[in-house]
Amino acid sequence: MKKALVAFTLTAALVIPSASFASAESIVQPVTSSQSEVQITNLGQNANDAFFASQSSKEVIHRGGDNYVISPMSTDGERLYYSFSGLTNYVWTDSNLPIHRSGAISITLVQTSGNSDQLAGVEYQFATKDGTKKSSVIRVVGNITDTNTTINFSDVPAGTSKKPVYLLIKKVSPGKDSIRGNGTTS
Repeated sequence: MKKALVAFTLTAALVIPSASFASAESIVQPVTSSQSEVQITNLGQNANDAFFASQSSKEVIHRGGDNYVISPMSTDGERLYYSFSGLTNYVWTDSNLPIHRSGAISITLVQTSGNSDQLAGVEYQFATKDGTKKSSVIRVVGNITDTNTTINFSDVPAGTSKKPVYLLIKKVSPGKDSIRGNGTTS
C-alpha cells in the first residue's frame, strides 16, 4: 500500500502545470518556410544578477556595451518602441517604460542575426539600471523575420521618476554575428 501511495504521489507531482515553475518555462513556436524555429524561455528574475553586480557606474549610466546600436526610441505614454542593430553585447532602451505601467506587459518583436546558419539569441528584461527592481529574464532564440513573436512578462516592476524601469536587451548567442531587431510593448 505504501508503494502504491508513493507511486501515486510521484505521478500526481508530474502533472503540475509547467507555468507554476516560471524559471523553467519554455515554449517552442512553429516555423514558417523561411523562418527558424523560435524557442522562448523564462529564466526567472535572478538570471542577470551577475550582470548587474559586474556593471560599473559609467556603463550603467550610458546605454551599455553597444553604445551605438539603438535607434531613436519613443513612448506614447502607454507603449515603449525600440529598434536596434549591430548588437554584439547588450544595450538599454533610451526611453523608459511609462511610470504607470507595471505587472503584465507583452513585447511584440522581431530579431535576426542575418545569417541562416546562426540563430539570434537575445534576453529581454525590464529593470532599473542598478538592477534593484527587475522582471523575469525572457530568452528568445531564433531568427524572427516573417511573423513577429510576442513574449509575456507578468512581473514588470513599477518605476518611479527617480528610478525608472528600462528594457535591457542582451545578445546571448555565440559567434561574431551581430543581432538586429525591433519591438513594441503592449
